[in-house]
Amino acid sequence: MVNSKLLITGFRAWLMEILVAGFNYFVLMNTIYEPRLGALAAHQIGMATRILVIFVFAFYLLRIVKDYETLDLVHVGLMWLTLTLVFEWVGSLAIGRPVEEILVGWNILEGYMWPYVLLAYLSSNLIVGTTLRPGKKCSPSSSS
Repeated sequence: MVNSKLLITGFRAWLMEILVAGFNYFVLMNTIYEPRLGALAAHQIGMATRILVIFVFAFYLLRIVKDYETLDLVHVGLMWLTLTLVFEWVGSLAIGRPVEEILVGWNILEGYMWPYVLLAYLSSNLIVGTTLRPGKKCSPSSSS
């Protein structure tokens, strides 16, 4: 059974995170970091920031939607990953960005971090939900 409340709220959280990611990219990375530090350093700072923001959004999502199981966390991670890939590819191609330019960020051997951002979208809810368990009440300890 699919946890529709988590997926719907997760979709809304993803939309808000994309707005934050847009600010991170267009304002911070392009106008502040890159002129001062260069393209690669700006990318690394921006992507590290984005990964942190993704985990923060996952934490607050699970704090709001308290009823979830491990499989639900996998579902929302797959949704976030799919939405992000569609958004990035369709959006980039729609504005005429060449594929070669899009693929630059995928090259981890050159220091780029886009695959790690995608991994964060996929795994953040699972990691946060199984380790920090926001919104879940702690079970009473059997030893007192």
